[in-house]
Amino acid sequence: MDQYLIVEPDNGRVDLGTAPRMYEVGEIVPAAMPELKGVMPMLYAVEHPEQQLPAIEAIAARDLQEGLAPRVCALIETDASAETLMRHVSDAIALPREPDGHSVFRYYDPRVVRHLGWVLRPEQLSLVFGPVQRWRYFSGSGWQTVECPIAAPAERLSPSADQWATLRRLHLIEQALKSIRDAGEPVDDWTPRRLDALFTKGARYRLEGEDLVVFAVQGLLVAPNLDRHPKVAAALQSGQTSSYSEITAQWTDENWVQIAHEVALDA
Repeated sequence: MDQYLIVEPDNGRVDLGTAPRMYEVGEIVPAAMPELKGVMPMLYAVEHPEQQLPAIEAIAARDLQEGLAPRVCALIETDASAETLMRHVSDAIALPREPDGHSVFRYYDPRVVRHLGWVLRPEQLSLVFGPVQRWRYFSGSGWQTVECPIAAPAERLSPSADQWATLRRLHLIEQALKSIRDAGEPVDDWTPRRLDALFTKGARYRLEGEDLVVFAVQGLLVAPNLDRHPKVAAALQSGQTSSYSEITAQWTDENWVQIAHEVALDA
């Protein structure tokens, strides 16, 4: 089984130092979106894993520790040829958009691929991964494997309206997850889904940007139904002179404890 690496060159070079250089398969440009040439990720063959992987892991770990966008995106294992893999990954990046055209589906990015298991159905995920037997990305606890489901692939990746909405929110979910971790609070496999539900709720109050992220994080850490509390409901009303995040930033820890207690009684 051969190994390949997807690299985002816009986020930095992958210099392996004294290890052998990786063979460059080429830039992953979707045939349906040729205008993207020059700004897409690169595919490399990892032909000397014993020497190359430690250097690759060191780069991925350094980027993660420094809070940088990942240049090491995916470590792939497949029996398919380089040409077959390149064609599949490039085609999967061009996600058909109704009624016409395509959107760039950055599923190869670790900040996206780690959520696909709960966003997409098994047959959709099987279509996305195609000939890939093992897909790995680097996280704070080392290399993580995304399970490629054994399911008949869908004929076409056509996300539902809800799936589209969640895919567009993944960058916000990642932002909220960072805030929760920075606060020293635990995160589990269900946390992104709970955040997604809170983002959906916050959007109904017409929250955007920082306000929306703050609302979702508060809902996760305090109570998912915190909007039922009169104090929170008042802050969510339109026409405020200050933003939602500015208003709630003035509340003390004691205020939040009281809100959590009172909405728990109201549950």
